[in-house]
Formats: sequence, structure tokens, C-alpha cells
Amino acid sequence: MREAGLQGISPNRRPKGFTRRDPNAGLAPDLVQRDFTAETPNRLWVTDLTMIPTGEGPRWLAAIRDAFSRRVVARETSARADADLVLTVLEYALRGRDVPPDTLVHHADHGCQNRARGSNRSSRPMP
Repeated sequence: MREAGLQGISPNRRPKGFTRRDPNAGLAPDLVQRDFTAETPNRLWVTDLTMIPTGEGPRWLAAIRDAFSRRVVARETSARADADLVLTVLEYALRGRDVPPDTLVHHADHGCQNRARGSNRSSRPMP
């Protein structure tokens, strides 16, 4: 493999630099305190952004899961990991579920995409 210029993939070698936090941005409070359980549906949604390597380059998957049922509420892929991808998935999820006002906690990691940095969207209320 060395002679051919190939190397294996090690689980300890992870690509670095995909999520860069803005050092000047404040962090949102952790409302769930790492407790990802819910008493009823549509009370706690957890979202994640994952890079999927493909032959045509990386694709980004944003998915929202309901903590109660553990079912995926909405998902979307894109060639870019930006705020528009994350906001689109959240809008799909809200439109597809009956969520009473002021009852839902949407938990996300602290990646810059989830802070709407670099988004082209204007501020507008969610449907």
C-alpha cells in the first residue's frame, strides 16, 4: 500500500475543521442538560448535521429526530453545510407536525450552521 501511495482509514484519524465555532458568538443554553428523553411527542427534537463522503464529493445530511418516538421528523441533504440546510429541515419538520405553541425544545450541537451564520434568509416567524 505504501508503494502505491495508499493508506488505510483509522478510526482515530478524523477529518478536522468541519465545524468552526465563532469565538465571539454566545452559546445558547443547554435546556435538556444531556437528558434526551421526552414524556410525549413533539416536546424535544434533536438535530444533527453529518458529512457523508460520496464519489462526487461530500454530501451533508441534516436530520431532526423526535426524542419521544426516536423517529426522524425531517431530513434533507445538500452539497453545502450551511445554515440554510439546517433551517430548511426545521421548517419541514414544523410544517409536518402539529406542535403546540411554546412546548417544543429543539436541541442542536454548537456548530456554526445551527447558529444561522452565513444564512441568506431574513428573520421571519416560523409557520
